[in-house]
Amino acid sequence: MNRYSLVLILAIGLWSGCNKDDDEQDCTPPEYTWNTPTFESQGSWLWVTDTSGAIIARTEAESQSNVLLMAEQCAGHPNLNLLEISSTAAPDNTNRTVFNLISVLNAPDRLSWDTLPSPRPEQWEVAVSGVSSLDELLWPAQSKEIFAGDIFIDPAADLLSFALQVPEGAPAYATLQANGEATPRYLWAPAAGPDAFSFDYDALPAPVQAGPIGLPNAGNWRYRIFGLAPNGEAVLDYSSMPDLVSGSFDPLLPASLPDGFRLLVQEENTFEGLPFAANRYNKIVSTLPGSITASTTAFSMERAGDTLSVSTTGDTPDLYVLRIIDYQGAGPWLNWTIYGTAREFERLVLPQWPEVFAANRSVLLGNGRQTVALLSARSYDSRPTYGQVLEAIAQQQTHWEAEQGMLERTRAFQFQP
Repeated sequence: MNRYSLVLILAIGLWSGCNKDDDEQDCTPPEYTWNTPTFESQGSWLWVTDTSGAIIARTEAESQSNVLLMAEQCAGHPNLNLLEISSTAAPDNTNRTVFNLISVLNAPDRLSWDTLPSPRPEQWEVAVSGVSSLDELLWPAQSKEIFAGDIFIDPAADLLSFALQVPEGAPAYATLQANGEATPRYLWAPAAGPDAFSFDYDALPAPVQAGPIGLPNAGNWRYRIFGLAPNGEAVLDYSSMPDLVSGSFDPLLPASLPDGFRLLVQEENTFEGLPFAANRYNKIVSTLPGSITASTTAFSMERAGDTLSVSTTGDTPDLYVLRIIDYQGAGPWLNWTIYGTAREFERLVLPQWPEVFAANRSVLLGNGRQTVALLSARSYDSRPTYGQVLEAIAQQQTHWEAEQGMLERTRAFQFQP
């Protein structure tokens, strides 16, 4: 080897070493924030793991706080884990500790996970003039059979009055059949407020039969249809257990609403006593479709210890959601939800838990438990990026998936090592 060749080799080595140092300097350890729930729990933890499942950063959190977790080292494809420990009553009237865990595979840096409080309903007095007799009043948000609240009719003024519990600004919908008429009419308030619930019965429109809407198979299906408004949605019609539908369904709805409808239709199934939706259709539409489609994604899952392998055939979904559920027998119980793409699920090593809960994890994922895994493949008409999907889920954007047009297929598995 001549001296020029030696100099060239040393130069290449030094250049490679410098680039390696530059990569390490350019690497930014991930950081995440979590706005924890307002209710008091038995413990809250936030931690980050790498693809081998090892913990690289962790912190304990308090209820109703903004928690920042900054890892001290870089990690390719870090996984974010959020744990809430709660207590629930079992059928034998004893309490069970429940580990409620969310894991986000390959979580983007600076992802912020929010917990939005449910808006408090307020009582609004409803007045409908021109009513001398009432045959039926239905408020689908409460019951499809009968309105359970107090109802008053002033015969001298032909005035019907009752009260609805609705958050301020949210829409409200109810149907009533009065004055001996053969068909019902409906009232629609786009935003609950002081002047939103005064109506004249003769001016109320009648709902129309909006079907038939065909279903993808002859299974047992449940539907819920919501009317949309700028600040929320209201239930318009639904099928309830045990009165499910098969083949098609014919909802009774307003002919149109300015902001459209949200259509949620799902095929009901059970596995080891656990109910789940084998197919789910969740979309916002201006007019109802003539038929419902189902996902064509096919997949299977295998487990070997802490390693899961998911194979996909057909269309690749935009998102996989895995729920690992153990809600039977002696406690503790487990409700673990994992979000990731098909690539992350090809080979997934389940994240480890903080050492203080290591024994609980070993028991819950070990032999002899009645643990069920529900794996769901979600696809969206808009084909969003993984980051967009996670951002919407993390920020609790409740209508986002319906706005994108979601189809979901779910399979159930025994979750044994």
